[in-house]
Amino acid sequence: MLSQPAVPETAPVCPDHAGEPTTGTCERCGRFLCSQCTQPAASLCGPCHARQLRTLPHTSGRAKWTRGVLYAGVAVAAVTGLLHAWLILNLENGSTPSLEDAQAYDSLNVTLTLASSVVMITTVISYLRWLHLSVKTAVALGVSAEEPRWAVFAWFIPFYNLVKPYEVVRDLWLNLGGAPAQRALLKGWWAAWLIGNGVSNVSASLFNKIGDGGVAISTALTVGMISEAISVLSSVLCIRVIEDIESMIAARRADLDTVITQAEAPPPRG
Repeated sequence: MLSQPAVPETAPVCPDHAGEPTTGTCERCGRFLCSQCTQPAASLCGPCHARQLRTLPHTSGRAKWTRGVLYAGVAVAAVTGLLHAWLILNLENGSTPSLEDAQAYDSLNVTLTLASSVVMITTVISYLRWLHLSVKTAVALGVSAEEPRWAVFAWFIPFYNLVKPYEVVRDLWLNLGGAPAQRALLKGWWAAWLIGNGVSNVSASLFNKIGDGGVAISTALTVGMISEAISVLSSVLCIRVIEDIESMIAARRADLDTVITQAEAPPPRG
């Protein structure tokens, strides 16, 4: 009796990399994976990883809101600076304002200070919410190892917040594909932020000393104008940084849709 020919056993191969032996299967769909299937999530195939990432909320909404309150801050700072300039131009003998001008200035300045405080608090909350989700998205994409909560908490640690927040944004920008040659934008934003905070503290101190007679009103007003100008520059640069990061995140999410579309496309007919 003739024996039946043995049926050769063939090891499963990766469907995306022909001839490559499998190293495992996708835990969601069972698709074979090989050593060349480099995904941020090693146990998921490309399409399943893309579907998982697509469930993350979009950062665009938070970015839009953050840009909006930053623009509001620019408007308030610009008006405050103009108010300082107006009082300087109306100082009598270059030293003291008239009673009427002083009252008008104080009234408007109180309103602008309140508006500035509201805008600042809203900006901080909006910016940190956007940053948290952006870092979380970058981690899910496999281009960052930063802890999203730590990226936010670092802003509240004295001295450490002079360096770490910048490093978080810089790494996020570079890891998403930002050109290293354009890092001057990031450095300019952070420098303006730090200098602006310092000048703002000096300005507040000078205004508090006016009543003691040790500081000329014109000096305090001039430093105040400089502080508001730096604040405008810092906000404008921050808006630009957010827009650049958002464009790169949007491109990454568009790539996810392409991967899913290709995976769901019917095979070509022979």
